[in-house]
Amino acid sequence: MYTNVHMITTVPITEFRKDLFRYADLVALEGYEVEVEKNGKRIFKVSRVEDTPQARAKRALAILKQLGGSMPNFKQDNEFFRGKKETRSMKHLGEW
Repeated sequence: MYTNVHMITTVPITEFRKDLFRYADLVALEGYEVEVEKNGKRIFKVSRVEDTPQARAKRALAILKQLGGSMPNFKQDNEFFRGKKETRSMKHLGEW
């Protein structure tokens, strides 16, 4: 049994341009994939991104942990941060 079925719709570029937000809703809410064609050739495909901000943050943290030991002379530039809130949040990260 198929659990991950994609519904693919092919539309001309002028129709896609006219109804962009309707197609965006189809992709985001109903899981459609929209293929756009120009002069009879498919030029791009629009599909839903399954990545969440939490997953991206976990991947970024894993990469930063790996890089942490390879930069022994790294010094935090306090001018980069906008205020006390950012500096406090960096201190809470601790040592890697």
